[in-house]
Amino acid sequence: MAGIGLKNFKYAKLNSDGGTYGAVKTLAGAIECKVTLDLSEASLYADDALKEQVSLFKSGTLTAGIDDDDDTVFAELLGKTTDSGTGIVTSNTEDTPIYVGFGHIIPKMVSGVKKYKVEFFPKVKFKPFMADAKTKGDNLEFTTPSVEATIFENDNGDWEKHGVCDTEAEANTMLEGFFVSASQSGAGE
Repeated sequence: MAGIGLKNFKYAKLNSDGGTYGAVKTLAGAIECKVTLDLSEASLYADDALKEQVSLFKSGTLTAGIDDDDDTVFAELLGKTTDSGTGIVTSNTEDTPIYVGFGHIIPKMVSGVKKYKVEFFPKVKFKPFMADAKTKGDNLEFTTPSVEATIFENDNGDWEKHGVCDTEAEANTMLEGFFVSASQSGAGE
């Protein structure tokens, strides 16, 4: 399957009970998403040859390129304080980012037919960031932020789920459903 796009960055707060999510919300417009895994690996050699090899998930890093670093979204995700009167967001050394479920949709082409892959991470925590800025020159150029999150396994060991749908409507339903089914299967904090 060849990817031909990226859509619908969605998240929901993992509730303190460790098994349910809050309301599903939009993170921002999706530009790019990269996932890097940190694996525990071991190889067993015997009789001058590799006999066994094991690679197990330890954690991961999700890097998302987004179109907007909306303060109302990221203040919540990063545990920052927002003054309701002035809208000023304060970053403090005591800020505590929250755990969330995170997912998105990847449109793909399979043998000339459009499909939609849904990827869902039941437990991630976003890291503080500062968006880059650049002066306007002869040619206009957009600068967009990238945000990073650590991928955790939940209480039952799940760290990722995905599925493929025939229509975008089915993919949106599947993405929303992952937040519900993950809640029912014991996504932990």
